[in-house]
Amino acid sequence: MRVVLIFIGFASILGQVVLLRELAVAFFGSELIYLLAIALWLIWAGLGALIGRCTFGMSGRTHGCAPTTHLLASIGVLGLVLPLEVVFVRGIRIIFGATPGAFMPFEQQVAAIALALAPAGLLLGFLFVQAARQYVTRGGSFARAYGLESLGGVFGGLASTFVLAGHVPAFATAILCSSITFVVGLLLSLRSPIARLLFGLGTLASLGMLIVAAGRLDHATLRWQFPGLLDSRDSPYGRLTLTEHGGQIALLENGALSLETQATAPEELAHLALLQHEAPKRILLLGGGATGILREIMKHQPEQIDYVELDASLIDLARRHMPQEIRSSLAVPSVHLVISDGRKFFRKTSERYDVILVDMPEPTSGQANRYYTREFFEECARKLRAGGLVAFRLPSAEQYWTAGLARRNTSIYRALRSAFPHVVVLPGNANVFLASRELLARDPQISSNRYVSRNIEARLIHPLYIHYLYTNDRFAEIERILVKTNAPTNSDIRPICYQLTLVVWLSRFYRGVADFQAAFGTWTWEILILLGACAWILRRREVAKKIALVAMAGFAGMVIEFAVLLRFQTASGILFRDIGLLLAGFMAGLAVSPVVGRWAARTARGGVILTLFFALFCSLSALLFHWEGMRSIFVGVGWLFLTGCGVGAIFCYATEKTEGKGGVLYAADLLGGSLGALVGSLILLPSLGLDISALWVGVMALLAMVLA
Repeated sequence: MRVVLIFIGFASILGQVVLLRELAVAFFGSELIYLLAIALWLIWAGLGALIGRCTFGMSGRTHGCAPTTHLLASIGVLGLVLPLEVVFVRGIRIIFGATPGAFMPFEQQVAAIALALAPAGLLLGFLFVQAARQYVTRGGSFARAYGLESLGGVFGGLASTFVLAGHVPAFATAILCSSITFVVGLLLSLRSPIARLLFGLGTLASLGMLIVAAGRLDHATLRWQFPGLLDSRDSPYGRLTLTEHGGQIALLENGALSLETQATAPEELAHLALLQHEAPKRILLLGGGATGILREIMKHQPEQIDYVELDASLIDLARRHMPQEIRSSLAVPSVHLVISDGRKFFRKTSERYDVILVDMPEPTSGQANRYYTREFFEECARKLRAGGLVAFRLPSAEQYWTAGLARRNTSIYRALRSAFPHVVVLPGNANVFLASRELLARDPQISSNRYVSRNIEARLIHPLYIHYLYTNDRFAEIERILVKTNAPTNSDIRPICYQLTLVVWLSRFYRGVADFQAAFGTWTWEILILLGACAWILRRREVAKKIALVAMAGFAGMVIEFAVLLRFQTASGILFRDIGLLLAGFMAGLAVSPVVGRWAARTARGGVILTLFFALFCSLSALLFHWEGMRSIFVGVGWLFLTGCGVGAIFCYATEKTEGKGGVLYAADLLGGSLGALVGSLILLPSLGLDISALWVGVMALLAMVLA
């Protein structure tokens, strides 16, 4: 059973990585989809564990050497499920009859995610309990089974790292996981000729598909999502897809439109910013070089353009498929291309610039949010020459700002004002923000004169259009709204903006969600008091209090895990590349936790001591989030290792103290983690900040000492 338990952990982590990426692409890259998918995966696995507990012993031998029928059948079905789930996700929009390019109703999105994750989640939860109970009947313990599954998670995390680094397509990864599943089933079924034959055929079929047809199937199913597919690339940072319709080429990053070759957005950002400077000679461009913005920048005849792009795959696709003028702009001698994270580049370069152009996606994720924080704008200010300015575009609304949109824009405006005393915001469906330490021209004639003297030619930007932007009534109205709206400053340690952006996105489906979010964020400490009261009530019910203790640990562990991931992402900018290593660190902590859990179970007041140390550890994390060393992968892995060790030790302690309830406790651990993923990432971390959230869960763990 050791092999099966390790395999379950391996398949769970690798399967999550594959399916999460597919779901992100299917629903246009919204971070809310990631969070919902993680929560639903844990819920399904928890339900699968409960089903496994109820069906254990109904068939097959439980005290012999052969695995039960349930176990073998589940492994066989799992081998078929993973590739089919990828196919299902890519066909979601066809199945639900969604309009191409349009959002599905939110209820349909949730239903589609739940359906896509249900088979694998249920099977893996069911498999774990079945295998763990058999392991127990052969002399092991549920805590050791938990550790073995977590050890498999370490291997799964490492495997996903190599998969992402190797640009392996998701479909091929799913088939590879399927092959490994059938091999495990083959090893377990040596005494059953029929099962051996079925697993052998499954192994040969999946390996043959991997070798011969994986690439073709991957491309064919991608065409369901992108009818005009030109090329697609899975990079360590996401999926890049190029499509072509009527001569127009579009680039999509994780399914979200990033650029189109006939758009005028590059003109707006480049010219409106550069015309504010009397002689822009040295320019820094962060992202966006494949959109055609380099071509627009060069119309101002700068001496040097430093173009920083994180993903080398994007440049490769641009050079292969983009129109000639975009490909040519990448090869101009004055353009210095740097493959790096923008904020990392800031730390290394000693250059100073006249204009910094930030052409990044809107802050719908922790990755994008880090380019709209107070700390980032302070870095920009230090890299500007006298009279220099920074500029960026932010998707907005031209006619009417809802309360949620006003709060989102204000949080960024306040972050910008903390570094620059002078800010100009130009109206439109996307607002152009201009900021400098010196006065910015508000007279459109100044920009218009420079436009003429530099012989600029553009499709949208023209002296008449410039005059319209600076003199229409919305120009003054935007400034009034930004000044009067109450919103916290967006920062690295309190990334409120990505939460507000998700609220704006969700407001497309539900009115009033912004008001609910604002109100709920003020109830967090009252909720803590309520949780403490619940713990006090449950303290005399032995099984119930252990279930609550494990759920608390799962919740707190997930909040700390998300906080560490978000802080590492903010500091280093490379979370997706290293996500497998970071998850492997957490799973390694779970793997060694049985040793600590058994010690606590055999020591007087050991549970109280263990919970106290876990509470102190969570609280100590608040200091870690202010430490610049968090950009180190070793620090991130190490802290997640300790987090996993704390969560797993509490789980193992509870299983040792509550004999025969391992399946229920395992489900409680997963369901607590599911709640932590949603509440932590959507409410606690952005509303309270990473540091205060760590203190919040630390106090929650302290209150839970009465359950130990």
